[in-house]
Amino acid sequence: MTRQSKLIILVAYLLILSVVMFSYRTNRSKKVKLIRAELSRVESEKNKVRRDENELARISRLIPSEADSTAVVEALYRFAKESGLTQHNVKTEVNKKLTSARNRRSSNNLTVAANRINVNTIGSFRQTAEYIRRLQNMERFNRIAELRLTPSENVVKASLTVEVFSLPVN
Repeated sequence: MTRQSKLIILVAYLLILSVVMFSYRTNRSKKVKLIRAELSRVESEKNKVRRDENELARISRLIPSEADSTAVVEALYRFAKESGLTQHNVKTEVNKKLTSARNRRSSNNLTVAANRINVNTIGSFRQTAEYIRRLQNMERFNRIAELRLTPSENVVKASLTVEVFSLPVN
């Protein structure tokens, strides 16, 4: 082999090598872009699942599957103590009132149980207002169905009927 043929072989080898390397790099960059896009899609799905889990946890705190009247009554007594009420009585009703709610997207009716709790308090107007504020800010979804305020000498007597909702497990 002459020097000229060796040079031609070397140039051909370098040209072939450069074409192979160029195609390899192009193919690799395409694959990297695809993997990054897939990773981004998976990350966004993961974030969506996290948001959905957080929303589900928030909703299950607002309207739990069990009534758990004991915890609600304990919270009411804690609110009364923190508000400084002079007298506070709580009585739960045994009968559950079932309410039907319809989803906009479907024709299925959902049943929500409303557990009624009767509360009688005696305290100043400020203490009663603070108690009601704490009741409204309770983390669990509730509704004051009935409220009667009766002024007396330097105190206010309040009679409340609170409905605490739960979703019965089917």
